[in-house]
Amino acid sequence: MPVSSPRRAVARALVRAARTVDATALPQPTPPPRRPPGPRGPAPAGRCLVCHSPRVRRQEVAFVDDPELRKTVNACRRCGYVAIDELPNDLYRGKSSVDELPPPTSRMGTEDRTGREFEMARMALDILGRRKPQDVLVYGAGRSLDNLHIQRLPGVGEVAIADIMKVRDDAPFVDPNEPGARRFPIVIASEVVEHFRDPWPDFATMARVVGPRGLLVCGTNVHSGRPRLQRHRYLFYPDHTSYYSAESLRQIATRLGFHIDFRLPEGLGTRKRYVLLSRSPEVLARAATYFGRVGLAPSEVTERRREAAAAAAG
Repeated sequence: MPVSSPRRAVARALVRAARTVDATALPQPTPPPRRPPGPRGPAPAGRCLVCHSPRVRRQEVAFVDDPELRKTVNACRRCGYVAIDELPNDLYRGKSSVDELPPPTSRMGTEDRTGREFEMARMALDILGRRKPQDVLVYGAGRSLDNLHIQRLPGVGEVAIADIMKVRDDAPFVDPNEPGARRFPIVIASEVVEHFRDPWPDFATMARVVGPRGLLVCGTNVHSGRPRLQRHRYLFYPDHTSYYSAESLRQIATRLGFHIDFRLPEGLGTRKRYVLLSRSPEVLARAATYFGRVGLAPSEVTERRREAAAAAAG
């Protein structure tokens, strides 16, 4: 039945009115909450903390060169991740002063000497370029004073430090757990990720402070996937609770939206790796170009050898 003229006029008026309505002023549907990265929910008891596989072997391992050193581990036969039971005495958490932290080691920078984090930061600056000042975050700084030396490098903006607690006042402090935490183009985490108790939330927290085109450089040991754990001294260091395979780190990086690369640093053994992560494939392409020129990644050993060569030549 044809529509009468009055009804047609009303319909046209309604169409004109609808066109003038601001859609943004209307109530918007609430988006579903974003699911945290990684497998859904925490790992069920007895499963791998990374891939949630049930193919996990729990065992006590004694170090072959010193049977007094023992650790209980859960080793995943699928992705290779090894969860290490915590020791009763925590060496880092709950400390309120830098003097309560473990003593400095040879890899750490002091007031008079650069350390590994300095070399990692200089490498990251060379990869990203120094056309404009690049801010740097030293994640898990502990006792290392490399932030002071990094601040003096050409092309560096501000150098900040992050840790599980604030025990120092010599640099701006960033709490990565704070909502809206500042992001950095360069984040350095040397000997940090092996202390993670639960890889998914701990890596996600660290990822929050990496800029969209930023570069995160982690230094840690990486095993082959089916290691003879009794031969790996790294497993038995106090407060080490995570030991990664390349595959387990790849799964974490992919779920967090990062591209990943592995590089061997100079003079630190066959299992040490710098793990380079970025959300930008272009950044990792720059890293590939850098290593096409350089070969081994620089470490504190690089600097010591350079100093020794200069002294011998002089």
